[in-house]
Order: sequence, then C-alpha cells, then structure tokens
Amino acid sequence: MKNDTIKSRRSFLQTAALSLASIPLLSCGKSVKPETIITNPDTHKPKADPIAHEPKAKSNTVAYTDPTLHKTQASTSNTNINKSTARLILPPRLTKGSTIAITAPASPIFDTHRIIRFQETLKDLGFNTITGATLQARYGYLAGRDVLRAQELNALFANHNVHGIIAMRGGWGCARILDLVDYNTIAANPKVLMGFSDITSLLIAIYTKTGLASFHGPVGYSSWNQYSTEYVKKILIEGRSNVLLTNHSRNISKLWKIRGGIATGKLIGGNLTVVTSLLGSAYLPDWHDKILFVEETEEEVYRIDRMLTQLKLAGVLNSIKGFVFGICNKCEPKVPDESLNIQEMLTEHLKPLRIPVLVGANFGHTAYNYTLPIGVNAKLDADAGTIQILQAAVR
Repeated sequence: MKNDTIKSRRSFLQTAALSLASIPLLSCGKSVKPETIITNPDTHKPKADPIAHEPKAKSNTVAYTDPTLHKTQASTSNTNINKSTARLILPPRLTKGSTIAITAPASPIFDTHRIIRFQETLKDLGFNTITGATLQARYGYLAGRDVLRAQELNALFANHNVHGIIAMRGGWGCARILDLVDYNTIAANPKVLMGFSDITSLLIAIYTKTGLASFHGPVGYSSWNQYSTEYVKKILIEGRSNVLLTNHSRNISKLWKIRGGIATGKLIGGNLTVVTSLLGSAYLPDWHDKILFVEETEEEVYRIDRMLTQLKLAGVLNSIKGFVFGICNKCEPKVPDESLNIQEMLTEHLKPLRIPVLVGANFGHTAYNYTLPIGVNAKLDADAGTIQILQAAVR
C-alpha cells in the first residue's frame, strides 16, 4: 500500500467533512443536526496515513474532538475521579433507531473495509452508526495520540445523540488514557460501552470509578455470528434478567471444572494480562464478593502462571467467590516436555481456593462470545458449566 502525503490526508478529511454536512444523523427516528467536525492537529503530525485513500465508511462519520476536553495529564489525574463503586448504575437499553458510536481507544484500524462491514452489521440490528476520528488516526501502534483518544471517548459519553459505544478493536493503549478520562461526565451520562481484550482497562476503570455497568463483549473485529448476536440482543436490547450463558455446541467439550459448586456475586474481569497490569493502580475495584472472569490468547503457560501468581500475591484470588477462565487459544507450551500444561498449572493455582472454578467458557478471543455485564449480579454453576445473569444489565 503506497504512502500518501500529508496534503492528501488533509484533503481527505475536508472532503469527508463536506460530504457529511448534508447527511442527517438519525436518533430514535428523529433528525438531529450533525456534530461539528473539528480535526486535531496532533493527528496530522505522524507520516502520511496509508489508510486515507481506502474506501470510506458509508454511514455518518463524525469526528469528536472537543477543545474543552483537551486537558493535560496533570490537570485530570485527580480532579474528576469518584470514589470506588458506591452504587451500580445501569445504562439505558439500546432500541431500534439507537445511534452506536464506533471508536478505537487503543490500536489503529488498518482495514477500513472491516469498519464498513461492522456498520452494516449494526444496521441489520436496527441501529444507526457514527464513527470517531480515531478510526482514521495513526500514531505508531496507537489510534492517535492519547489526548485524542481520551477526548473522543469523553465527547461520545457527553453527546446526547449517542446511545452506545462499541470499540472497533483492542490491541494496546487504553491504560494510557485512564487518567485522561472524565469519569464525572460518564457518571452523568451513562450509556452502553462494550469491547474486550485491551478494552478491559476502560470497562473495569469506568465501573470502579463511576459504578456504571460496562460490557465485555464483541468488538467491531469480532465475527458477530448468530450465537454472539443473540446474547447482545438479550442483554443490551431486551434487557432481560436471568439470562443463562451456555457454551456454543462446538465448544461444549472445552468446558471443565477445577472445583464444582455454585457462587453468586458481581461479575468483574476481562483480559488477564490487562487485569494484572492494573494491579496497584486506582482503577481496580474491591474484589470481595466478586466472580472473576479472565481470558487470554497466544500466551505460554509460564506467563499465565506468572500472572495468576501476581493475582494471588495481591490478594485477589483469596477475595473472590468464583473464578471463570475463558477459552485460551494457542496457549499450549512450545516445548511440552519442558513445561506444565495449562490444565496442570490452573489446577495448582485454583483448586486450593475452595471456590467454584470453571474453565473453557465462551468469551474472549474466540468466534463465539458471551456478553458479560461488569458489575452486575450473576450466578456461576461450575457443575453445570453455566453463568446466569441474575438481573437486567440495562434499564
């Protein structure tokens, strides 16, 4: 793919802005005025963006960079952070005609065709879509500089015409913006936020600081097959309680228990690497009475061992009421004769906890995904191999 000049990138953004000026943004069936497009000079500093001349997404595209949110790390680190999870806040449910914002708070998007396909998927579910400036931004392995990505997230929560936010992908970068996120604005404007992998940082931090339930579920890069989509519908659109999460028929054989039993508590978790990287920070909740769920991909057994050891030494594993490990793809040792296998390692760490432990559940880096609401009461039945969401996760 050929590099373009900075001049062509600016021309692309100007053309996009002019084309959007005549497109009404629909929200719940009503026409509203499109947002003003304000580009951030930081997004033009890196070398020419090869993504600029790929086909643009056909839906409404709005770049959210509100200058009033352009704050430095020093000015936001302690001024707008609430105490940890005083009460659970449920976001409004998504409905037909809701507007979903697609954003990239971590790594950049290299294939805009995937954005177009994701917009079509959301349209089939009855949603309108807008895309943030981060989907076109590049700063090395990040989707634009930290301030841009934080600005966009803050502005999307503040925008009353946006009803839900879904990350296009994970990668790396969400932890870099945790001290730039406006938690007061988020608490005052609760809405659905969904993603997984590196998005774990945002999901847990926002729940911890505001009490807002967030959602560990498919991103734009996910397959959005019928199995995964049905859980999105049940939890985010229909707002059901007592939703029973069971593995896809192809993955039933991957389920196994380390210790049986039933546990009830609030769901919390995400990617294991990300969770452990936040230990010692102000962005993790109190672990008592929680059911911890974690997932990983392409990690050697000794690395997962090291992270579970870190959770143990930090007192996390001795506080929780239940533990669920997702399907770990490509986590086999490269040299089996010189390693424990993952079953041996997990059993050694988790069996002594004397709590229900289920392994192989359908979430994470897998084709079939549960939607797991963080902060919401659930029941883990390790003998049956199920998780039941006990309460509605939206209102």
